[in-house]
Amino acid sequence: MRKAFTLIELLVVIAIIAILAAILFPVFAQAKLAAKKTSSLSNVKQLDTSMLMYVNDYDDVTPTIHGQNNPAQCAPPTLYDGCSNEWWEPLFPYFKAINLIYSSERTEPDNDAVRHGVYGAVYLSAYGYNWGPFGWRGGGLLEKQVAMNPGNTDAGKPLTSVVSPANTFAFGDTYDTPRATIGIGFSGDHFTGSSNASMRYGGSFNYAFVDGHAKAAKVRGGILPGAFSDHWIMPSDTKTFGPAYCSDPDQVLPVEDGSTSFLDTDPLPPALPCGQFAQWIVDNITTPCTPGSSSACYFPN
Repeated sequence: MRKAFTLIELLVVIAIIAILAAILFPVFAQAKLAAKKTSSLSNVKQLDTSMLMYVNDYDDVTPTIHGQNNPAQCAPPTLYDGCSNEWWEPLFPYFKAINLIYSSERTEPDNDAVRHGVYGAVYLSAYGYNWGPFGWRGGGLLEKQVAMNPGNTDAGKPLTSVVSPANTFAFGDTYDTPRATIGIGFSGDHFTGSSNASMRYGGSFNYAFVDGHAKAAKVRGGILPGAFSDHWIMPSDTKTFGPAYCSDPDQVLPVEDGSTSFLDTDPLPPALPCGQFAQWIVDNITTPCTPGSSSACYFPN
């Protein structure tokens, strides 16, 4: 006659299952995160390809970004004629699938009627354009911001002016909006965490480069009063990726003159060669953040 399990045997089996679950669940979570990260990397690479197609049709010049107080004017046929526009709108005819601007790690709704109606945009873009390392000073794939009446404009520049295409960002993960960028003082705009590990993909952002390749980079951030939402985020490896914000790392970017809105941060980077901004942040923000920090600091690892 077959005997039933004893209580001890049942407890042993339950203990084994619990041990296996404790071992495997983190592995499953890591695999899920890796899959999301890979999907995001594919997205930025495809967006990069669309930009290369765009510049081929527009005399080698990168998309210009406009801003003004009435985004509702951003509808065809005036879409690229002085109205406020997101970086991806000029590229949309080349990538067409709106899902490419999304990430599972950013599900904030895009409530703009034009972007929703014309492009079918449901969520805010998870990726930002390379405007340069800091504020509206230029240095990336756009010139310095210029005041208009009304609004402002950040003109595109010839892609042939990029000194090292393989080492220059085109797009990347960001929390910024609207007209999302990867700038140091912009990319933490909607970030609500308090550590590097709590950033997207465990603090590893995907970036696409001007030559068409894409890769991930560890990022770090912290508090910077005057930055968007008082946050800053940038790659941890400033030696490799600090100059990646720059079409020409040696170009000196002066402080904004006040004719347009600008990041009046504390501390405020002075006029610097473009490739030195990321290292300047490291050298000048030297206090670790603590709960409730409101002055400039960095998140401990």
